[in-house]
Amino acid sequence: MTKHRPPLSVDAALARVAGQLENGWDEMAEVTSRKIGLIRAWADPARRERIPLDDAILLDLAYRRAGGLGAPHFECFGARLQAEGLEWFAEEIALARHAATLIRECSEAEAAVVIASQPGATPRERAHALREVEEAIAVLARARTMLSGAALPHPPQTGPPG
Repeated sequence: MTKHRPPLSVDAALARVAGQLENGWDEMAEVTSRKIGLIRAWADPARRERIPLDDAILLDLAYRRAGGLGAPHFECFGARLQAEGLEWFAEEIALARHAATLIRECSEAEAAVVIASQPGATPRERAHALREVEEAIAVLARARTMLSGAALPHPPQTGPPG
């Protein structure tokens, strides 16, 4: 039975390597000096066994030696690091994006206040400056909330990165 394998998953990487090697799973067992049953367990996300990094490297090298392009396990681990990094650092990413809005809104408020402070400024220019200042205050208040840690959930408690 063919199992659905999400792209860039460990089981998909193992299947990709097996498909490239002349003797498939048997050759993977030979390359890693592991039993074929263990290698198949690595390919089953429902199983507890996980591929060690050294074995993933050996299999990626065997894949390349057999003419494969890329490095299936390296690509899988890179994609996973990227995805989990987004979760781990969501607060920092959100704050950085908000900082750009904060800079823009505060700059617009500053420019409007300078115009409104000039001799002969119109009531319309003063009203515009007031709106810009209020928008900047709202953006600053959001930044304050984000910096206090109340805006977003903290990363999962599966252990610190690194």
